Amino acid sequence: MTTTKVGRRQFLKATVASGVAALATPFVSSSSRADQSLVFVGFGGSYQKGQSKALFEPFEKETGIKIIQREGIDLAKVKAQLQSGGGVDWDLAGIVDRQRYAAVNDGLLMPLDYDVINAQDIPKNLVTEYAVGAIITGWALCYDKTAFPAGGPQSWADFWSTSKFQGPRGMWNGAPQQLEFALIADGVPKDQLYPLDVERAFKSLSRIKSSVKVWWDNTSQTGVLFKSGEIVASPWTRGADSARAGEPISFTYNEACMSYEAWVVPKGAKSAVNSMKFINWALDPKRQADLTKYTSFGPTNPKAMQHVDPAVKPLLASDPENYKKGFFLDGEWWGKNLDKVSEQWKEWQLS
Repeated sequence: MTTTKVGRRQFLKATVASGVAALATPFVSSSSRADQSLVFVGFGGSYQKGQSKALFEPFEKETGIKIIQREGIDLAKVKAQLQSGGGVDWDLAGIVDRQRYAAVNDGLLMPLDYDVINAQDIPKNLVTEYAVGAIITGWALCYDKTAFPAGGPQSWADFWSTSKFQGPRGMWNGAPQQLEFALIADGVPKDQLYPLDVERAFKSLSRIKSSVKVWWDNTSQTGVLFKSGEIVASPWTRGADSARAGEPISFTYNEACMSYEAWVVPKGAKSAVNSMKFINWALDPKRQADLTKYTSFGPTNPKAMQHVDPAVKPLLASDPENYKKGFFLDGEWWGKNLDKVSEQWKEWQLS
């Protein structure tokens, strides 16, 4: 990934042009939506509720700019809106890294204005022309402590060992991360994963397929499956939150797949200027630390860690001790190969 700085003048040329016609209309109110608010679309659930409390509500109180929230990121819808010549109906989103490549490739995003956004403290691999890291997530190996009173699996080789660690597994019904875990379980060092040996990964997955009783589709399902006893172990991003809530879930960041969610602004956003202001505001270390009061996703700004509750730090993927145990998902590789490998995934599931 490369860091590309976009100057204020260049940004204004791109964004102001879309508002010229509106400015020429004599009946435009100075209290238009673009002046007073912005529309955010996210993944919903407890994470977005945490975003509301830690970021959206304080930002509105401080600036007077209201954040109207939506759930359900649909890049195909944005693409259709742009192709039809109509305006997009949101101004800001958080997207995962594997989505970023496709969004940029399809021309769906606006360059970020790094004259407004101060990203100097964010790791360089999380700062690109069209996206900047908001949180760091970790696909950790999670297990039910009651099912393994003597200690549960601590590696993907353990997860694959259904004789040593018995019980029904769960896995996400998608190729990203799962192929990486399969390769690590098959002996591939975590720092030598890319480019992925897809054929080898599927062969490894086939060895555990009969023990995976549930291929879940979203992270909210996983907690329910653990509580019901339908699964006793699964890769999951919310294990730390469950443990924090007092549920009998344990997890390890050993060989975890680290990734990030990024702030992005769609091309043609009506409130792009407000979105840039918000992104800059949200990258502040104290504000990133505030988010950890509500979710165990980690800050991308290393300076935030000094403001995080010491009891919470060990739960975060971006805590240095946890971060070094895992590996970082290659969003560029997945962006280029996601469609093809996803089709292979569907065929493998049906085989």
